[in-house]
Order: sequence, then structure tokens, then C-alpha cells
Amino acid sequence: MIWSNGFGDMQLDETILKKIRAERDARFKKLKLPADFIAPNYRGRSIVNLAASVIKILGGRIATAPLDAEILADVSGDVQRIVLVIVDALGYHKLLEALDAKPRNGFHALAQNGARIVPLTSTFPSTTTAALTSLWTGYTPAEHGFMGYQLFLREYGARTDMIYFSPVATRNLGREQLLDVGLEPEHFLAVPSLPQTLARVHVPVDHFIEEPFVESALSQVQIRGARTLTGFIATSDLWVALRDCVEAHRGERALFMAYWSGVDNIAHKYGPSSETQIAEIANFAYSFEREFLSRLSRAARAQTLFLLTADHGQVDSPIARAVNLHAHPDLRAHLTMDFTGDARAAYLHCRNGQVDAVRDYFATRFAEKFFLLNSFAALDAGLFGEGILAPEAEHRIGDLIALSRDDFYLWDRKEEPKLLGRHGALAEDEMLVPLLAARLDE
Repeated sequence: MIWSNGFGDMQLDETILKKIRAERDARFKKLKLPADFIAPNYRGRSIVNLAASVIKILGGRIATAPLDAEILADVSGDVQRIVLVIVDALGYHKLLEALDAKPRNGFHALAQNGARIVPLTSTFPSTTTAALTSLWTGYTPAEHGFMGYQLFLREYGARTDMIYFSPVATRNLGREQLLDVGLEPEHFLAVPSLPQTLARVHVPVDHFIEEPFVESALSQVQIRGARTLTGFIATSDLWVALRDCVEAHRGERALFMAYWSGVDNIAHKYGPSSETQIAEIANFAYSFEREFLSRLSRAARAQTLFLLTADHGQVDSPIARAVNLHAHPDLRAHLTMDFTGDARAAYLHCRNGQVDAVRDYFATRFAEKFFLLNSFAALDAGLFGEGILAPEAEHRIGDLIALSRDDFYLWDRKEEPKLLGRHGALAEDEMLVPLLAARLDE
């Protein structure tokens, strides 16, 4: 990786990266994960720990460990306000590539303030519903129970799309169908949201999210208790609205959170290796510098910490690398339903007594394409995180987990897949995310 962007201490970044890679064998040796997999680092180098650090810097309490001390040591003293920006699917290596490709990238303005960029890990699975919920609560997937894009919700007897809260089989008929049969978004999670945790120490949270999600059940689940929830259309009005809010509350203790899905949307459509993703990152950074950073008053900058991170990265997923279960009727005969979870981290629900048959099928036909894990062994080992298990956690992960190797993925529909970028498993590019940290008052 070319390092010409002027951020931080390269030696620190390399030290953290070395520790991240070592975690696979240090904590998950029993799982015998492939050497190129990155395991989640829940004890100090993951996005879950970042959320815990945010809470603790602002005076709150949470059992989750904060980030390793050296990561924020130089920027976290005497902080009263934090601006936390989450860019969906912004991988660690991809951000560095974008900074090198665009030397006048708007984030370079932060380098003058002693900003640093270090790698963190996503959660397992490295997917939006699981990882964002961890960022917006400070708890692991095992604790909050939001363990994949599609989950079998035993309490509703449905294989469910967890973004839209509708059964997969009928989601074309409308969103949030489960609310009509009794699901209460505000009670779905077994853990408090980040705004609820900070409310205990009287720190308000202002949240900025794209307009279509403002009234969604997903937002009601993840962002309960925010002082304000502001919808925006594009990065232009995001940065203006965020700037105005920070200015309006200068001198107050507060957390300002923003989420942008544009990088993820573009990477899904064109693939993360496409020129369009670099262009989107550059546009996002330019708008940040132009509409937010350069126009923020000195009073609003005072005692303010800026943090930018992601929920996960992405890997290329060529259409030809899909393994369609409809082409394998003998395998489907051993399953009670099509897979849940994600295409790159698929939960396989086996018929009684058929686990070994499914294992054998994968071993003889897909050994080079997927790594198979016992779901309960993964849960016990802490791959989903430690702490008190969410009430339904063990019922949402099937019997086996098919983890993608390289750029392969499972597919369960008759039509061809369309997405050219995916995530969910443990490849480095989907697991490593950046943490860009800078004081705005320096």
C-alpha cells in the first residue's frame, strides 16, 4: 500500500494491523479459520469498542471494552462533543487508496490537525444490520441479536428481511409486515441504544440519516432515544445540516452521529474495485471539507472530536462466482429452508440428523469455495461476540455457517444475481474498516 497521504503514525497503524491479524489464532484457534481470514477483535480493536469509547469519553458507562488505549490517546483528552460519521462499506484499504488517488481529497485538511487513520475490524457477520447495530449500541451481535441481513425469526415463524422487517417470501408485497402481526421495534433489541445509554449521563444525541430511513422500523430499533433524527437527501445537505446542528449546540456536551450509504450502494452496483467507488469517496470528502470543516466556527470546533469509520468493507463478487443452490437439489433436500444470514456468511438450517450430510456435500463439492463452521461452536468461541446472549441468538444462526473463500458466494434465487460487490464473511477487505480521528480545535 502506497502511503503518501500524511496521516498519523504509520508504525502505530502497522502495530495495530499486526495485532488484528494475530487475533484469529490467539482467540479463535479452535475454529481453525483459514490463514487469510480476519477475525473480529472485540477486546479493543473493533467498531464495537469504538462505540464503547465514544460512550466513555462522554462520561457514560458500558461493560464493553473501549478501544486499546493508544488508538485515541492523543485526541481524546478534554472532549465535550463528538462528531461520529459512519460511511457504509468504506474499507480500510479502500480509504487509503482513495487518499492516494486524490491528493486533494477533502480529508487531507484534517492531517494538519494531527489526524490519524488506523484499522479496526468489523463484527461477525460483516454486514450492515449486525455491524451498524453494534456501532449504534456498543454491543456485539451475540448481545443485540441482529445477526444478519436475513434471519429466521422463530417467534414469527418467518425467514425475514431484517432491513425491511418483512418475510422474504412476501417482501414484494410491502415493507414492515411484521409490525402488523405484533413486532414492536422499540422492544426488539435486548440492549439499549447508544442514545439511551448516554441519556443516563444527560448527553443528548443528534442523528442524521437518509430521508427514506427516518420513519423506518430499522431506525426505530437502532436509534431509539435520539434528541433529533434528521433526514437528508445527499451529502450536500447532510454536511450543511450537521454543521448547523453542531453550531447550534456549541459549548454543550453532545454526540452528533451521521450515516451515509452512498459508498455501499455504488460498490454493490459496480464492484468495490471500480473507479466509481474512489470517485464517490472523493466527492464525500470534498463535500465534508467544503460544507462542514471549512465553515465551522472556532467556538463550534472547541473540545470537539471528529471520528469517521465504517460498518464493514466489500469484496468483488463476479456473477460467475455465485453458487446457486437451485443447481444442487440434493443439498437442498437436507435443508429445512433456503439459507439465512448473508450470501457470503450463510446460515444453513439442516433437517434433523442431516448436519453431517450437509458437511459432506460441501467437503466434496465446495471445499475451495467455502469454509464450513458449526454455528454453535462459532457462538461459543465468541465469533459473534461475548457477553450475555440475546434471547433468540442461538436460534438465528442455523446449524452450520458457510463462509466464503475468495470471491465466491451462495445464491438461492432462480434469477441471476446483480450485485458486483458483497460482504458478510471474514476476508480482509470486508473486515477491515478505517478509524479516522481528529481534533477539530487544533
